[in-house]
Amino acid sequence: MQNSRVFNLKFICLVCFYFFVPFTFAADSPAPVRLDQDKIAGLDLTAIPPDAYIDILEAGELNMRVATLFEGAELRVSIFESTPAKTNHRTRPTDVDEFVYVLSGKLILTEPNGTSHEYLPGDSLVLPIGYRGTWEMQGNYRELVVLMQK
Repeated sequence: MQNSRVFNLKFICLVCFYFFVPFTFAADSPAPVRLDQDKIAGLDLTAIPPDAYIDILEAGELNMRVATLFEGAELRVSIFESTPAKTNHRTRPTDVDEFVYVLSGKLILTEPNGTSHEYLPGDSLVLPIGYRGTWEMQGNYRELVVLMQK
């Protein structure tokens, strides 16, 4: 089961890289970027100030850590980790499209109309720009996130 999750993660990263990163086939073509496995595992992540999201915190404590694995002109790939917390994006909607692959813990997204969606390790989703629902992270939540930059 673990090997299939590792394969799925590698496949998803590869697909994201090929579809979102522009390629040129000239002699000075950029090289592929290997994603740091230690950071994917949650090692050496950088703490985010706890007050960064205090305006949307609904429950729990936001002890978050992050690491950027790749940042290009139009794409950013990061690892994000948080202790159990719930945020409400009603007044602070998401400002970019996001691809999320859940690595650990549990994610519950609840739309403003009350429809709930649960995601466990190995699950992936796309969260379109403008999402205004709640974002509840349970357990030791960690995700790989691919963001389309403005």
